[in-house]
Amino acid sequence: MSKDVDWGPKIHEQFRRQAKWTEDFRKQIYRQVSLKSAKRVLEVGCGTGVIAEELKQKSNAKITAIDIDERMIKIAEENVKDVQFLVENAEKMSMKDNFFDVIFCQYLFLWLPNPKQALREMVRVCKKGGYIVALAEPDYGAWLEYPEMDLGKKHIKYLEKEGADPLMGRKLLSLFEEAGLQTYLVTIAQSWNQENLRNNIEEEWKRVLEADLISEEEYSKIIEKEFELIDKNQRMIFMPVFCAIGKK
Repeated sequence: MSKDVDWGPKIHEQFRRQAKWTEDFRKQIYRQVSLKSAKRVLEVGCGTGVIAEELKQKSNAKITAIDIDERMIKIAEENVKDVQFLVENAEKMSMKDNFFDVIFCQYLFLWLPNPKQALREMVRVCKKGGYIVALAEPDYGAWLEYPEMDLGKKHIKYLEKEGADPLMGRKLLSLFEEAGLQTYLVTIAQSWNQENLRNNIEEEWKRVLEADLISEEEYSKIIEKEFELIDKNQRMIFMPVFCAIGKK
């Protein structure tokens, strides 16, 4: 994400909103990787601490959470207690080899300049028999919407402009296997229901606006049209999100 953005309470709420989309799915993953019996857990790219807080609630493990942006870490420390938050580069971590039982990340790999190196670091600090889990990586190339309003295409432009990889979801399996992990891939495939559309559509278009891909006037007209379609139950948006569970 752009380092020019002034992070604050708003970004924390955005991360909460994103995490809500896959909340039920994460509960299944936590059981699969035996989170409750883990002693040391690491979250890489923790942002404002939304997932770290959830991990703390669902386990008795010592939770360490890292992010390269010290502003994110500051917000996380203000919002979440009893978690060790550190400013760290995912591609060169200071942790010891074979240290963590489970390592999590969410919406991370698409933003990394060198995702292979970051995953190698996760493998290094993960215990033998431990798990590395990419909880959610989207694939905007498989975005579907009707009527076609180019929201997905504009998101791809926005992400590429920010240096992200909008097709990361489909690359997860090969990324994990190349790192030597025994990998299980899951796809979360669901369309947004009317509640999700009403709650999120303005924020989704706002990202496009803030990336200067549409004007304020265009934004106002699009939002008016969006809610007209949503109220008539005639708007559909679908995008797959991928999860990879890798065992070392």
